Amino acid sequence: MRDIIETDRLVLRQTEQRDAKAISVLGSDFDIARMTGSFPYPFPLLSAEFKIITFHAAKRRSLAHPYAITLKGDDTLIGVTDLFKREETALWEVGYWIGRPFWGKGFMTEACAALLAEADATLSVADRVAGVFIDNPGSARVLEKLGFKRSGQPEPYFSMARLKKAPSQDFILKAAS
Repeated sequence: MRDIIETDRLVLRQTEQRDAKAISVLGSDFDIARMTGSFPYPFPLLSAEFKIITFHAAKRRSLAHPYAITLKGDDTLIGVTDLFKREETALWEVGYWIGRPFWGKGFMTEACAALLAEADATLSVADRVAGVFIDNPGSARVLEKLGFKRSGQPEPYFSMARLKKAPSQDFILKAAS
């Protein structure tokens, strides 16, 4: 996968330690943190720095392709999208979040579409999966716009910010045959 992916409005680039402050600030919004499994609330700078280190470690092991999402002409992180595997034999999974000031503008759909197209071109076309907490209809809409379909029944999934499990819906994007 390329280090930089450009769309009409966005640049997806490799995450860097300089992104930690933006991740900490944006991720400390409870309405963002609670929709992820891995964000603490609040999201201290040290945790954001560690998150970036774990992104890089997974990338070195060929288990992840994380990207900072930035607006063209402004290199400030507005969110993150990631294609990752929980283990070597698992399907690639799409994960993402975006800061509240950028909600409702189609940025996440644009970023994830670019990420998936890059994955199809470089990792081969394959089924992809994702999951969203059922109280996050905006995230479900992103997946549906990308062609994902609901898979199975909602199951409990742990959210670090909530400090408990919450119902989560799995989605799958079947590879074109």
